[in-house]
Amino acid sequence: MGGASVKPFLIGPAAAAVLGVCVSSAMAGPSTSLYDRDRFLSESYPLAPQAAPAPPPRPAAPPRSKPAPKPKPVAEKRKRRPLPELAAEPAPRRAPPPDEGRGAGGFLSEIRVGLLAHDQGPFSSNKEDGPDVNLEFLFVSPDLLDVIWSPRPHIGFTGNTAGDTSQAYLGLTWEWGFWRRAFAEFSFGGAVHDGELTTNMVGRTKKELGCRILFRQSVAIGYKFAGRHSVMAHLDHMSNAGICDENEGLENVGIRYGYRF
Repeated sequence: MGGASVKPFLIGPAAAAVLGVCVSSAMAGPSTSLYDRDRFLSESYPLAPQAAPAPPPRPAAPPRSKPAPKPKPVAEKRKRRPLPELAAEPAPRRAPPPDEGRGAGGFLSEIRVGLLAHDQGPFSSNKEDGPDVNLEFLFVSPDLLDVIWSPRPHIGFTGNTAGDTSQAYLGLTWEWGFWRRAFAEFSFGGAVHDGELTTNMVGRTKKELGCRILFRQSVAIGYKFAGRHSVMAHLDHMSNAGICDENEGLENVGIRYGYRF
């Protein structure tokens, strides 16, 4: 019993002595201590879960360049179908004056009537007498006359009311406008008459015209009004130009009225 009680008593002081030596050694400095306290505090807890190591950095990707734009598909040009060859169109006809129609039936351009003084012209002596009545038709100028300034063909009749020389005639009429509605006119053609060719009568009262068929010319100056109407001063002359033995010639002068279709 006595021995058992002594051992714990001896162990206690001995342990305390050992503990004091350790504490004093730790307080003496790191150079003499058996365990470094700072190192202990800085170390991680050995049983703590370890973090996974960071993966190595990925190499930087090269900068992406914009893809080149795709070329737009070129639309294939549609081939045009060749047009059929057209026949050459005829040249357009000369435009008529503003107050001239297209002609009655496409061919009759104008009709004229007049009252003339018979055998009163300045180019021959006066032998016959009496007033004349005149009727004349003018036609649309055909294309073939374009080369001579598009005259209008005409045909007419002048009858003497006193029984002297009458005539029927035909030819071409040229017209030129000036100012606003005024115009001048010239015609040339031929005439056949019922007068005398030659006579030996003393004091004869009819002209000796020499030939049955004569040349005929006329001139006129006029004015157009109300669209299709016109009035003109007229002079005509017929003679044989010296072809036959006798050639007295004959002129008529007067006023005529015209209506254009």
